[in-house]
Amino acid sequence: MADYSKLLEPVKVGKHIWRNRIVMPACETRLSNPDGSSSREMADYYGERAKGGAAAVIVENTFVDDKESRSSLVSSGIYNDHMIASHFYVAEAIKAGGASAILQLSHGGRQAAAGATGLQPVAPSAVTCKFVQREPRALSKEEIVELEDKFAAAAVRAKMAGFDGVEIHGAHGYLICSFLSPYTNKRTDEYGGSEENRARFPRNIIKKVRAAVGDDFIVGYRISATEGVEGGLTPEITTRFAASIQDDVDYINVAAGIYETMQQYIIPPNYEPHAMVVPFAKIIKEQVTKIPVIVVNSLNPDTAEKALEDGCADIIAMGRPLIADPYLPQKLKEGRREDVRPCCRGHEGCVSLFFSGCPIRCEVNPACGREREYVLKKTEDPKNVVIIGGGVAGMEAARYGAEVGHKITLIEKTDQLGGHFIEATRPSFKEDHKNVLEWLIHQVEKANIKVMMNTEATLELVRSLQPDVVILATGSKYVSIPVKGIEAALTPDKVLKKTASVGNKIVVIGGGLVGAETALELGNEGKDVTILEMLPGIVMQDEPLSQISLMNHLAAANVTCKTSCKVVEIKDGNVIYEDADGKQNRIAADTIISATGLKSDTDASAPFADCAKKVVTIGDARQSKKIFECFHQAWQAIREL
Repeated sequence: MADYSKLLEPVKVGKHIWRNRIVMPACETRLSNPDGSSSREMADYYGERAKGGAAAVIVENTFVDDKESRSSLVSSGIYNDHMIASHFYVAEAIKAGGASAILQLSHGGRQAAAGATGLQPVAPSAVTCKFVQREPRALSKEEIVELEDKFAAAAVRAKMAGFDGVEIHGAHGYLICSFLSPYTNKRTDEYGGSEENRARFPRNIIKKVRAAVGDDFIVGYRISATEGVEGGLTPEITTRFAASIQDDVDYINVAAGIYETMQQYIIPPNYEPHAMVVPFAKIIKEQVTKIPVIVVNSLNPDTAEKALEDGCADIIAMGRPLIADPYLPQKLKEGRREDVRPCCRGHEGCVSLFFSGCPIRCEVNPACGREREYVLKKTEDPKNVVIIGGGVAGMEAARYGAEVGHKITLIEKTDQLGGHFIEATRPSFKEDHKNVLEWLIHQVEKANIKVMMNTEATLELVRSLQPDVVILATGSKYVSIPVKGIEAALTPDKVLKKTASVGNKIVVIGGGLVGAETALELGNEGKDVTILEMLPGIVMQDEPLSQISLMNHLAAANVTCKTSCKVVEIKDGNVIYEDADGKQNRIAADTIISATGLKSDTDASAPFADCAKKVVTIGDARQSKKIFECFHQAWQAIREL
C-alpha cells in the first residue's frame, strides 16, 4: 500500500506553507443564507474539512455584485460590506482547523440559472448556453470595466473577512471563462477577436485584484483546460494563457468543461472515467514552472499520489472525497487508508439537490451539511441492539451503532454481506460503489459487532438475544409485472452475478436505474440489447447529470431504448408490446430480463413487529430506494435510540 508521502508533503503557495498537498476545491453547498451571506452550518461544514487535515479549503463560487453575477440558487456572495461579517465565521473556522482559507470569486455569466437573479444573464456575446437554455445580452465596455473593479472590491472584502486568499474563477464556462473562449466570445472590440484580446478581461481582473490585496495575500486562478465543445478552449490555448499569468498569481487550479459538458468534466458521475483532467494538467504544468499547479476531477488517494509522482501536478483537489470523508487527509497521515469512507460518485445529495437550491447532503456521509447537529457522541445509555439483515442499511446501522457505543448483533441469512448492493456493484462502471461495499464490510469486520452469518432470523433466536431494540433491515425483492409468460424472464441479480447464461439478443423490461445499468453492462459486452420502458424516458428518477451520462453511454454501447412502451405478453421467445400509439409490436430475444423494480420484503420483516420494546424498519425494508436512504435511515435509527 502506498505511503502517500507526496500527498502528505508540505508545499509553498505564495508566501504561505501548506501542510500537505490535499485541498478542498470549491463545491457549492447551498448552505448560504438567501442573500448570499454565510450561515453557521456553512462555517461548521468547511471547518470540519479543515479539522480533517486538508491543507487549504477553497470556499465555493461566490458572486461579486448584486446584479447578474449570481449563478445559482442559494449561492455564496460577497457583493457588499454587509457580507464580510458572516464570511468571517467561515474563514475563522477553516483557519482554526489548521488550513488556509481561500474564497473563490465568480460571475455566473451566460450560465446563470433563471431563478438566481431574475435578470437576463450577461456575457461577452449573445451566445445561448445549451444547458440553461437562456440567451444572454452582451456586456458594454463600461460594464466590463465595472466588473473588473467588482472582483477587486470583492477580494478586499475577503481579506477583511480573514481569508488567506482568493481564487478567481476562470473556469467552467462562467463569465471570465467565456471571455477567454472563442466558443462564446464573438466580440470585435479590444475584449474579443484575437487570443490576446479575449484574455484582456481575465488579465485585468488578476492585475486589479493583486493591486488591491497586496503580495502577502494568495491569489489563485481556476481554469478549464478544455471545454469539450467544438470551437471552445483547448489545452493549447489555456496553456499559453496559464503560462502568461504565472508571474501574477500564486497557483493555477486546473479543471475542465463548461455546463454543456458538465456531466463529463465538471462533476462526472460513476459512468465516467476517473482523473480525466490529469493529462491536461500535465500539459499546463510543463509550461507553468514558477507556481504550483492544482488538479481536480474524480481523484482518490491512489490516483492522486500517482499524479504527483508522475509530475502531472503539485497539489491535488478532492471535492467529493472530502464531502464523503472530511478526515481523509488525517486518516492517510495515520496510515489508515482502509478507513477512508469512499465517495461513490452517485450524486445523491451533493448534486441532486443543487438544481433546487436545497442544502448539500451526501449519500454515504449523513453528517454532511449538519456537522454540529451530527457530531459523534458516545452514548451514556448503551442498548442491546439486534439488526436483522446485512445489506447496506443493516451494515451501516451496525457500524454506526457500534461506534456510538451500543452492543450490536447483526444477523444475515446468507454467506455474504451486502444484499442487493452486491449485484449493483458488479458492472464495470460501478467501481466506486464497490469500494463503498468493501469499506462497509471491512468496518463491520473490525468493529465490536457480533455477526451471525448463514443464520435465519427467527422469533425464538431474536428473543433469546434479549434485545432492547430490533432494527429490521430485511431488504427488498424483485417484483414482476402481471404479464403472461413473464416467468421466462431473468431477474437482474442472476444476470449481473452471472449465475444464469445470457444470450446475444436481449430485451430488458424496465428502464429505471437497475434496468438501464444492466442493459449498459450487457451492451458494453457487445450484446444486442433493447430496453422497453413504460415511461416517456429512461432513468427519469436520476438527477440530470447522471441521466445524461448514462444515456450517452447507452448510445455508445448501441443499446436501443424504446420508451412509452407497455409489455403485454412474452411468447415463444418474443416480447410483445404496445407503443405510444397503441400499435402492437414484437421483438425476438434470446434472453429476457425483468427489471421492473424492487419492493420491501414484508414477509421477512412482519414476524418481528413486536419482538422488542422498540422495533425500527430501515432501508429497502421500509421502501426500496437508493443507498442515500439506507445510510441516512441507519443513522436516524441509531440516533433515536
